[in-house]
Amino acid sequence: LELLHEVADDVPPAVLGDATRLRQVWMNLLSNAVKFTPAGEVAVRVAVRTGASGEPCLHVSVRDTGIGIPPDRLDRLFQ
Repeated sequence: LELLHEVADDVPPAVLGDATRLRQVWMNLLSNAVKFTPAGEVAVRVAVRTGASGEPCLHVSVRDTGIGIPPDRLDRLFQ
């Protein structure tokens, strides 16, 4: 399994936020990606986007080549 990461050049070296909560969310996303990807890759990307009121926001995405989520179960996510 190949683990990849890409951090955009404009991502600041430090941000203010709830480190415990961010770590928990990121670890859940990454552990699920690794758990369901026996071969291929897991890639994490971090970028800066503009929020609704113009403030900068971090955008983190996790992509993998695993089995995916069946369409009939997508409605169970992020409730």
